[in-house]
Amino acid sequence: MVVRKPGFSQIEGIDFDQIFSPVVQYESVRLLLAAAALENWHIEGLDVKSAFLYGQLDEEIYMEQPEGFKILGQERKVLHLRRAIYGLKQAALAWWKELLTSMRKIGFERSQSDAGIFIHKAKNGDIIVAMIYVDDSSFMGNNATLVKEKKKAFMGIWECHDLGELKEFLGITIRRSGRKIILDQKVYLAKVLDRFSMTNAVTANTPLPHRYTPVAHTGNPDPTLQTQYQAIIGSLLYLMLGTRPDIAFAVIKLSQFSANPSKEHYERAKYICRYLAGTKDYTMVFDGNTC
Repeated sequence: MVVRKPGFSQIEGIDFDQIFSPVVQYESVRLLLAAAALENWHIEGLDVKSAFLYGQLDEEIYMEQPEGFKILGQERKVLHLRRAIYGLKQAALAWWKELLTSMRKIGFERSQSDAGIFIHKAKNGDIIVAMIYVDDSSFMGNNATLVKEKKKAFMGIWECHDLGELKEFLGITIRRSGRKIILDQKVYLAKVLDRFSMTNAVTANTPLPHRYTPVAHTGNPDPTLQTQYQAIIGSLLYLMLGTRPDIAFAVIKLSQFSANPSKEHYERAKYICRYLAGTKDYTMVFDGNTC
C-alpha cells in the first residue's frame, strides 16, 4: 500500500484522472445580468461552506493523520479518504459532480453551452436561472417567490451562507437602481495598482501609446522580469474579463509576449495601469429602461 500526502504529491493516472472542473464563464455572467436588468429579474446570492469537502472520490487514496488530529495509540495508522479535501487535484471536479446531482434534484437542468449555468422552467412559464462558480452561486428569475423557493431548496441540501440580494459575484461589485444594474471592480483595481506601485502614477488617456506596436524580444528570458510581467498581465486579464473591455486590445496584445517579455513590454503593461488609474471610476452599466 502506498501512502501519499494530498495535493502536489498526487500522481496522474494513480491518484487522479480528470481534474478539470467546469465553471460559469464571465461572458455568461454579464449576459445574465444584462437580461436581469432588461427583464427586471430578482437576484439572490449565496455561497456553499467548505464546498470541496462534499465531493466523493472514485480513486483509492490514503493519507497520514494530520498534526493535531492523530489518534492516541494509533499514530502509525493512515486515513482512507472517501470524500475530497482541499489540496486534492480532483477536489473541484468531485464537487461539481455532486453539485450537478443536487441541481437536478431541485428541478434544474445544466445549460449545454455553459456548464456553470442551470435552468429551471416552471409549468406556468416562469424561468429561474442559477449561475455557479465553484462555491459562489446566484439564483435569478422573473418570479421572486420562486427564486427564493429554489434557493431555499438548494440550501436544504448544502450548508450555505445566505447573502440575500446579490451584491458581489466573482470579485465584481453589483449595485442596482430600479432596472439599472451597475458593475465595477474598483476594490480589486485598487489592490492591483497598489501591488505594482501605480496608485499615484501619472495617468494616461489611452490604454497604449498612439501607434505603439510591440516587438518580440529575441534575447534570453529574464526569469525575474518574466514573473513580474506575467503577474501584471494576469491581473489585467482578470479586470478585462470582468468589467473593463476597454483594455481588451491592449492586454491581449501584450499577453502574447508573456513567455519572453522585454523591459519595454513591462513598461507598456504599467502604462495600462496608468490608464486604469485615471479611469478607476469607470463602471459597466446595464440599463433596462433604455431597451
